[in-house]
Amino acid sequence: MKIGTRLTLVLMLCVMPVIAAYTYWSIAQSNIYINELKQSARAVSSGTAPSVDEDVIANQFDKIGDAFRKMDAQGTRSAILRKDGTLWYSLPDFPNELVDAARVQLAHYQPVEFGPTSGPMNWFCELVPLKGNGGDVIGYLLEVQDWTKVARDSRTQSIASIVVALCLLAIVAAVIPAMVYRYVSRPLADLSAKVTKFSSSDSDRPAGSEVELLGEEFGKLDQQLNKARIDLEDRHRRELELERELQRADRLATIGALAAGLAHEIGTPMGVIRVRAESLQQDETIAPDSRVKLGIIVRQIDRITRIVRMLLDYARKSESHKAICDLRTIAERALTLLEPEAAHRDVRTIARLGDNPLMVNCDADQLEQVFVNMIMNAFDAMNRNGGTLRVTANSEKGNGGSRVTIAFEDTGVGVAPEHEKSLFAPFFTTKEPGKGTGMGLAVSQSIVREHDGEITFSSGPTGSRFVVAIPMASAEIVEHEHGPREQRHA
Repeated sequence: MKIGTRLTLVLMLCVMPVIAAYTYWSIAQSNIYINELKQSARAVSSGTAPSVDEDVIANQFDKIGDAFRKMDAQGTRSAILRKDGTLWYSLPDFPNELVDAARVQLAHYQPVEFGPTSGPMNWFCELVPLKGNGGDVIGYLLEVQDWTKVARDSRTQSIASIVVALCLLAIVAAVIPAMVYRYVSRPLADLSAKVTKFSSSDSDRPAGSEVELLGEEFGKLDQQLNKARIDLEDRHRRELELERELQRADRLATIGALAAGLAHEIGTPMGVIRVRAESLQQDETIAPDSRVKLGIIVRQIDRITRIVRMLLDYARKSESHKAICDLRTIAERALTLLEPEAAHRDVRTIARLGDNPLMVNCDADQLEQVFVNMIMNAFDAMNRNGGTLRVTANSEKGNGGSRVTIAFEDTGVGVAPEHEKSLFAPFFTTKEPGKGTGMGLAVSQSIVREHDGEITFSSGPTGSRFVVAIPMASAEIVEHEHGPREQRHA
């Protein structure tokens, strides 16, 4: 039921008792007037009856007639009835039909009031017993008053009161719904229509009052606002994390720039140490065991030099430039770059890159960035106890031509099913705060798609497998870049 209908019914139920009370009071006022007339008639009867008793016993009907004429002039007609109810004495104009009506009341033997009607006439009759000297009833005094006008006025006043009550009820029944509609129902309906615009269009409108509808809609708005607040807080948190990562990246860039300047300073002492070690290694006076140890020092110095050079090459800014490259070489360089990290995390790396060249037209630096990101993600997916990373390269032929695939398969925790759809979304990450920005896979997918390739993945409880697929360069492009293979091996 609508709130306007409920409010109308409540107001009507409140107003109706007031109107009914007013009607009852108006009718009661006419009854009070009639009761006063009855009391006046009783007073006349009680005052007349004793004198009439004496006159009847004395047989002085002339005196009774004078008294009746005086009373008739005041509006009260009188008659004397015998014990059997027959007319004993009255003035000539006394209505005979009232004698018959009074005869019915004789059995009471006490004063009786009754109101007979004869045609359009309404009468009020007072029947009082007349008693003799011994106390026996010798007759009855019948006094009547013409109450035709009184009854008509009483009916008119009652009807007028009822009509006024009905009119008031009709006015209230018309005004209350109109006011309720204008000031309650219509504003609530407009508010409900505006509120429902925030809800989904496919939701069914709930049946019930406007208040219930508003409660339902505000409940939905509360849920949506809570969800929006949570989304904003999550987005703000990701933005803060991204800002921290950008600050960290800026520091790393600064460190990279400093490392480039310090590379020569590091290389010079390392060169001196290497020369001294080689000189000592060639000294015949040194024991063979010491020369073996010096050889180890020389190899480690070469390793340090190679790692520093690779780090500088990886951090160096360069414009995008595609060339024919062997994908295996890029993968080997990425694996070599991350060898210290793999040893630190106790991860065993197995590379199965094959013996045949896998030539692609690519930007080697960008693909190296993709492979480094794939390897680092695999390291992060494996716990502190280490694991195994398998890197496998193959060539495939299909309807769209040949392509090169390189798969990174780890023994980590895998990807949760609820995260699979968002895995390549920007800023999405399952890593702990401060350990990832959620941009690695998104950027890697963008780089691979610029090379007309695609990154796909499959995951299970025992690990994940990411596959990078890039179209293989055609033989014509390879020959154009490097010349025929026979000339290269001549």
